[in-house]
Amino acid sequence: MTPPAPSTKMNTKNSNKKKGFFRKKTVEEAVPQDEDVIDFNEESSTASLDKGTFTKKDLIAPPAFYRGEVKEGDWMKVGNLYERSFVMQGFPSTVQVGWLDELYNYEGDMDVTLHIQPADDREALDSLTSKIVQFESQLSIESEKGNIRNLTKLRSDIDNLYAQRSKLEQNQENLFYLQIAANLYAPSMESLDKQTQKLDNKLKGRKIYMMPTYLRQADGYKSALPFGRTYLPDKFRNFNTGALLTTFPFYHSDIMHESGVFVGQNYVTGTPILIDFYDKSKLNNSNITVFGKAGSGKTFFVSLLTMRSAGRGVRTVIIDPEGEYYPVTKSLGGSHIYIAPGSDSFINPFDIESEQHLNEDGSTTETVDVKAKVADVLNLIEVMSGGMTAEERSLVSMTIRRVYNNKGITENPESLRVSESYYDSDSDIFYQEGKMKPMPTFSDFHAELEKVAVQELNESLKRLATSLRMFKKGEVYELFDTQTSENLRNFKDAPIVTFDISRLDENILRPVGMYVALQWTWEKFVKKNPKIQKRVVCDEAWMLVNPNMAGHEMTAQFLENCARRIRKRNGGLLVASQNFREFDSSEQGRAVLTNATVNIFLQQDPVDISSLKDRFNLSDGESSFLLRAQRGEMLIRIKQESAVAQVVAFETEKILIDKAKEYIGGIGHS
Repeated sequence: MTPPAPSTKMNTKNSNKKKGFFRKKTVEEAVPQDEDVIDFNEESSTASLDKGTFTKKDLIAPPAFYRGEVKEGDWMKVGNLYERSFVMQGFPSTVQVGWLDELYNYEGDMDVTLHIQPADDREALDSLTSKIVQFESQLSIESEKGNIRNLTKLRSDIDNLYAQRSKLEQNQENLFYLQIAANLYAPSMESLDKQTQKLDNKLKGRKIYMMPTYLRQADGYKSALPFGRTYLPDKFRNFNTGALLTTFPFYHSDIMHESGVFVGQNYVTGTPILIDFYDKSKLNNSNITVFGKAGSGKTFFVSLLTMRSAGRGVRTVIIDPEGEYYPVTKSLGGSHIYIAPGSDSFINPFDIESEQHLNEDGSTTETVDVKAKVADVLNLIEVMSGGMTAEERSLVSMTIRRVYNNKGITENPESLRVSESYYDSDSDIFYQEGKMKPMPTFSDFHAELEKVAVQELNESLKRLATSLRMFKKGEVYELFDTQTSENLRNFKDAPIVTFDISRLDENILRPVGMYVALQWTWEKFVKKNPKIQKRVVCDEAWMLVNPNMAGHEMTAQFLENCARRIRKRNGGLLVASQNFREFDSSEQGRAVLTNATVNIFLQQDPVDISSLKDRFNLSDGESSFLLRAQRGEMLIRIKQESAVAQVVAFETEKILIDKAKEYIGGIGHS
């Protein structure tokens, strides 16, 4: 039989700081026999030092070990310290991230070492098959006896064994042999016994049993030292890949901002994770990324974060391409807007708003950036047309500017209004700043574009005008040739506004609808009320940067600009997506990642994990955790700090969302 590869050894040192089947291994299998193994029978360190040379053991092992008194019971004397060696022999039936933290974080003076060896795949499969046959035979016997209790457990064990074998056959899992050894130190024998009892009490609560290596203390002691080998070859237990990754210690941070929003519960410490996304003394900006595969709990997490942020005064606009945020919108009393043919809510993409700037004395001033608006509309036309030449872009840009000039709209905020402050008795609305002018529409633009095409004798522009005609009033895609509906024009105090574009045609109207929604959000929401904390949520943001989506260059650029510019408007961008690799492959997507201070990762797809690991410099343990995380389990990264957490919903939050879902069912929401 070919011996397994040498063990991977992981050693942790604490000094006054804060199911499967068993298989015993032979000495030849477990202990590599090669020239580099430390020989404890070689000449003493004192002798070698007298000669002026160092042996291998002098470089690794403390010389005090060889001068100390060795007791072949359950303790040893190492220098001036009393020491007891342990090996783990009792394991919990199931393991999860953090199950060894009581051991790793024990406040006493202790070494902990993990020896890990891969199992032979064929041998593992044969062992599993043999175990299945054994259990099925036992099942047949118990069935004849009528032992119902035993039957249930046996069937469960058999199902688990079949599932394990299937994963091994498909290379979804591997088997490993694991040994956990530890050395505990104390200044006196009395103290050592007390520390031993204290350690035992802590671990018993997690059904972990560290047993002293009776009569083998020297072997146990050496096994927990950093030699890369074990002297206890019979103390291994098999672990599959998923169980093994839970043994790796993470660097855990307790993230607790004094005025923060509850994001989740630290998986390891049990403490709440509180993040104040708008505290500039703690975070560079308020931008967030949330990545997780389908079914990982991404939408539920974003909904909870939105609900809790609303309680702190944060207003939110959600761009919802899949129609998933109706429950949270309804539960908060927000505005759920369908952008779809037949909807009673309309957006005019030519709307232009003044921008409010907060002065040092607390007052605000207004400006109108016509040039920026022209650029935004130009990009929209690019999305509608599927692409333009440089010449066409120049002429279309000129045309858009003319449309605003024709309405008398300039950089002066007063040019946007037709009157002074007044009360409209018909609509019961008080216009404090004066009533807004009717804005240009797509029909106004299209008529002007046809004029320019004739004036310039430009056949290319004529063809462009012809291709854009389908977006005019009365044509098949007339949705955006309209004045903005009153419910959106006078949007004031709703804590959340959700633009549901799930009913739009994916090939033509959805990219246009997404861009129009983003435009409205910037004009009507981000640019207004600089004193109010605000957040823009773009779910399934990979669509905005997907090269297969029409007009992706424009939507991607808009997303990047929002990430860079929203901070100055007291806002933050939350980007949520399930396709990280696709998002990261875009230049604009990478810019969004660079400008995000808080990164949250839920369970990841294997195709994305390599890109995610490289982009965020994740450890092997963090990467493995994300591959096998359960729904609602997440890794939070703020700068270089990491915390493994669990999404926790309070009962009142569940009730609100459940009631909203009941309401949806009552109105036939799809």
